[in-house]
Amino acid sequence: MSHTHLTNDKFQSRDELVTFIEQQAASAVEKAARVERRVPWVTSGPVCADSCGYSVLKAAAFALGFVGPEQAKEEIHTHQQLRDLYAGYGFTPHHGQQSFLVPLASAHLPVFEPHGQRLRDELHQKMTANAAKFDPDEAAWLLRRTGQSPLRTKALGTTPDTAGGTFVPLPMLGELIDLQRSLEVFATAGAREVALPPNGRIQFPKLTAASTAYWVGEGSAITESQPTTGNLDLQAKKLGVLVKLNNELLRFASPSAEGLVRLDMARAAALKADLAMLEGTGGTQIKGLITYSDITSHTASITAADGNTFTPADVALMESKLPDAVEAPTAWVMRKAMFAALMNRRADAVSANDGKGAFLFRDNRGVNGPPAEFFGTRVVRSAQVSATRTKGASSNLTYILLGYFPDWIVARMGVMEFLASGLGDTALQNDMTYLRGIQHIDAGPRHAASFVFCDQLVIG
Repeated sequence: MSHTHLTNDKFQSRDELVTFIEQQAASAVEKAARVERRVPWVTSGPVCADSCGYSVLKAAAFALGFVGPEQAKEEIHTHQQLRDLYAGYGFTPHHGQQSFLVPLASAHLPVFEPHGQRLRDELHQKMTANAAKFDPDEAAWLLRRTGQSPLRTKALGTTPDTAGGTFVPLPMLGELIDLQRSLEVFATAGAREVALPPNGRIQFPKLTAASTAYWVGEGSAITESQPTTGNLDLQAKKLGVLVKLNNELLRFASPSAEGLVRLDMARAAALKADLAMLEGTGGTQIKGLITYSDITSHTASITAADGNTFTPADVALMESKLPDAVEAPTAWVMRKAMFAALMNRRADAVSANDGKGAFLFRDNRGVNGPPAEFFGTRVVRSAQVSATRTKGASSNLTYILLGYFPDWIVARMGVMEFLASGLGDTALQNDMTYLRGIQHIDAGPRHAASFVFCDQLVIG
């Protein structure tokens, strides 16, 4: 710190000295006022609305001119931060200045330097700031207002659990990626999540064939063997989400309206991505797990011309086909109807086909209904699993997957490109806004042999 030496040679009177001190103090105050003090949990918004967090609805409302920049400070500031961060790595939005960047997942942001780490922590705070303000009743009303069925009901009270609180889910405000994970089969089964770099491409090296050992005699040459390598190449696929909203939601946004929009966007993207991860054809979409030629296949023990029947013996047989490197599978994946049929299947008791004996697929000592596990391994039940597989004259068959799902890698980019429009006859006539989000995602197996696929199964 520099010091000013006050001497009688410089100041001729006491008044001059006092004036000089006052000027220095005023200058120091002015400099201090210009210092920006931003911390992750504090925002500089309107009066009585500080620290209100991030709002997708406000971003849309600002893009359409419903609110001014003073009412969407955090959304604009976040967009600028994300744009600058990704621009440093060469990423350009599809629609340039028209695109509004929305945080998809703070954990998936590129954090190769301290600035990125600080931004990641700040955005996480913003995206979850209003979680406690989410009201399920208000969200249900908003769903009815937009012509949809309510997702939840509020029975008795919200607390404690013994008085009805168990009927009310946790608040649904949060990061979009967290909502997606809760709706996806692969995330629920334990798939590995990684951040997709701004260049939209990531590679994972792998060993495709091991070297071979030989017994040799004295003075004999060892046979040469050559291990081979390959890689899992994940490249960004473009997944679009279109949401139609009444403009009242943008003009009079609340945490419940915000939660509704985030859930709807996350649900649409999750279901589309999940279906592709299971059965996708590749190309512009994700290549599905069951379409890989090197996935391990299993045929059910009872076969027929129009569909096969899954038996208790197939459980151990499928697990036995996993490689030795997989100590234990992490999940079964099947349709709810298939799981229910297996849980209810019984042996014969007195006469043939009477189905009144012991349950074949569950512990007969249990009295609390069907278990959440299948022979000690978690079951993920989803309507995403096809019920239109074919064999012979049947076209209503399904399949079952068993595997070590951490070997399935899902790579996503940390931002969603966001556009809002009120143009078009329908939107204009109905006073609606169309929100379009684009996210970049890809997925694939590090080792397809870590999954066993049993196809053409009769549901029942």
